[in-house]
Amino acid sequence: MPLIMITGIPCSGKTTRSLELKSYFEEKLKSSGQNVEIISESNAIIQTGYNKNVYFADSKKEKAIRSSIKSDIQRKLDSNDLLIFDGSNYIKGYRYEIYCTTKLYKTPQCTLYCNLPIEQAWLWNNKRLNSDRYDKEIFDSLVTRYEIPDTTNRWDCPLFTIMPEDILMCDEIYCYLYKGKLPKPNLSTQIVGIFFSFF
Repeated sequence: MPLIMITGIPCSGKTTRSLELKSYFEEKLKSSGQNVEIISESNAIIQTGYNKNVYFADSKKEKAIRSSIKSDIQRKLDSNDLLIFDGSNYIKGYRYEIYCTTKLYKTPQCTLYCNLPIEQAWLWNNKRLNSDRYDKEIFDSLVTRYEIPDTTNRWDCPLFTIMPEDILMCDEIYCYLYKGKLPKPNLSTQIVGIFFSFF
């Protein structure tokens, strides 16, 4: 049910951190029967048969896959599992849409921002296999388009920012998701006349 939103520029360590979180929470939640699932933007792109450079160069393709991922998240929020959304999530409006969905389901969400200097991210990109690299034009475009999470935006909060050399703050994320207060739904996320039962 809880959701961790991963975000960052290309090659900033998002998938690595997602896997770290998955390993931590699988161990932490194993006695509860909860599953931990990563919803991967990269896998969604591959499943459609697109190369990611082709995908990010076409706004229509991007919009279609973002919509598909959002629907997938919405379906799975009604379960008892922890979701980790591993993607660029560079558009603040899209992060807001996901936030509204979690509020609708009265489930906690937090954001993990993988903060990495652009030059270092480009070096990491160049160490990848040719088939997994971003073209320079696409890389630069995604960096330019990236809307950095901000603690003044309620949809980005609580915001956990991590640098490559930092130890992932798993305990803090766990405490928020499982011991903190659930977000109160606002009127814009209410469905009139429909009641949800979680029992």
